[in-house]
Amino acid sequence: MSATEAVGYEVEGPLATVRLADAAGHNRLSDDLRTAMIGALREAAADPRVRVVVLEGLPEIFCAGGSVEQMLRPHERRIVPVWEFLRAVVDCPLPVVAAAQGHALGGGFLLALYCDVVVLSDRSRYAANFLAYGFTPVLGATHLLPAKLGAALGAEMLYTARSYRGRELADRGAGVTVTAHDKVCAEAQRTALRIAQAPRDALERLKAHLRAEALERAEAALAREIPDHEATIGSAEARRRIRTLHGERIGAARVRTDASPVPSRVGGPR
Repeated sequence: MSATEAVGYEVEGPLATVRLADAAGHNRLSDDLRTAMIGALREAAADPRVRVVVLEGLPEIFCAGGSVEQMLRPHERRIVPVWEFLRAVVDCPLPVVAAAQGHALGGGFLLALYCDVVVLSDRSRYAANFLAYGFTPVLGATHLLPAKLGAALGAEMLYTARSYRGRELADRGAGVTVTAHDKVCAEAQRTALRIAQAPRDALERLKAHLRAEALERAEAALAREIPDHEATIGSAEARRRIRTLHGERIGAARVRTDASPVPSRVGGPR
């Protein structure tokens, strides 16, 4: 799939919708997807009609994180490109609303959480599953999960590395919006339209203010994480787990999915 096919882009009124659409690759954090998403975000920022960006994935997969090949790359080709991918939503001068309708795993979950506002599905699975592969979290995860979801829940997700349905995150008071699976995109669009009632200049100024603090903390966490991450991902055990568990994690998330809905709700304090 080419970069232009990996991501859809459309503008309607004050909203630009960027849609991750690499079905064959499970929307993994590939080079093509990164290039196309960054290009679409820049196009939205350059369009004076646009005030808010909605980032969508596929109905069953928002983003499955890195591939086996990516996780086995050396540092410069593993961390740097993925950090650029995640930073793109932070660096976008306009607010970005994540419509994470499908599963979001590892770096794919971080991609959703780095957006300014997050909408999850009640039945999809979300995981910070770094330790399951035998290596410590990276990409600012040790700051981001506690900051966005709450300290106790964020730490639990990092330690257990298990996947959580959106409805469980809502019940646990996660600081994100969780709604019925088939209503995620509509809820994200409604939220984006509400945000877009403000003038673009005011939105850009607020985003710049919030971005500065968030990026400073995320980059500080990343700097602390890298030595331990590099020490653990290079171990024989981590490499064995990466090769044997990766496909199983995506398959298991799909098998465990069901369609039972819960009412729309917003989690408690972060």
